[in-house]
Amino acid sequence: MTRDCIYIIDTFSLMFQVFHAIPAMRGTQGQPTNAVFGFTRDILGILDRRPTHLVCAFDSPGPGKRNAIYDAYKANRAEMPEDLRPQIPLIKELLAGFRIPILECAEWEADDVIATIATAAAARDMEVVIVTTDKDARQLLSPTVRMLNCRKNTFFDGAALMEDWGVRPDQVVDFQSLVGDSVDNVPGVPKVGPKTAKTLLETFGTLDHVLANADKAQGKKLQENLIAFADQARMSRELVRLRTDLPLEIDFEAARIQAPDRATLHEFFKLLNFRRFAAAMSDESSAEKPMDVDEIPPGESSVVIPESARAVAGSAGANDSLRPRQQSLFE
Repeated sequence: MTRDCIYIIDTFSLMFQVFHAIPAMRGTQGQPTNAVFGFTRDILGILDRRPTHLVCAFDSPGPGKRNAIYDAYKANRAEMPEDLRPQIPLIKELLAGFRIPILECAEWEADDVIATIATAAAARDMEVVIVTTDKDARQLLSPTVRMLNCRKNTFFDGAALMEDWGVRPDQVVDFQSLVGDSVDNVPGVPKVGPKTAKTLLETFGTLDHVLANADKAQGKKLQENLIAFADQARMSRELVRLRTDLPLEIDFEAARIQAPDRATLHEFFKLLNFRRFAAAMSDESSAEKPMDVDEIPPGESSVVIPESARAVAGSAGANDSLRPRQQSLFE
């Protein structure tokens, strides 16, 4: 008997990916649907991997706790695309149809929700796969926690982290505190890039030890920056460190994979003009069969989808050699 395995989806991250990967599509009422279509296909690809549990983490609307620490946090983020915003409630309807729970926590980000769920799941001796490309999630990696990139259909683990950044999962927060993050507008320490951060952490181990030994760093300018921006580095650490103890009620039984509400999804897919998905949900004989998710079917929308877009958007479930074996994701 193998351990249970939970997939935790970083919902907005995946939603943005598919929105930009698939050209515009419209439903029967003219509503934008490309993100919903891509999200549906990724959900089906994830279900095809046979997890025992699945849950979606959402960001809480409005300013969060980190804005109280640093008011410029995420200040450089662009506005949500006009055609993406109305697709959010549709994706929530989709998840309700698949009976996949949604979890969010007021004033906290999906990353913190994911960290809290992953920690609780690990405490229950579950295997964990975080569906995200967000580098903040790298701090959660462990022998039983990995990340999945649906677009590339690849997993990312501690070994991949060491190859990419040259640090361990327990050093990720300190690494990002030194380097900063332009995406989230986390300042870090000026002139400290990934190679320098790696060297500093190899030498001193932790951010606190790096700052305490700033006068021993290689180069006068680096020494000066580590001293002058020590408080900024510590603040950056608070911005990138994920909370693992949010006051969430995590119902693992509700997160257990269930049969979808086929009738509801059939009507939902008809409304959005997803003909193949609607047909599959109306055909009871197909209930136990995986749906074909590798390409956008002809006539599915009023636009012609280029092959390049199909390749990007259709990568989930396209390569069996990358799928985890049913008996264990981590063997």
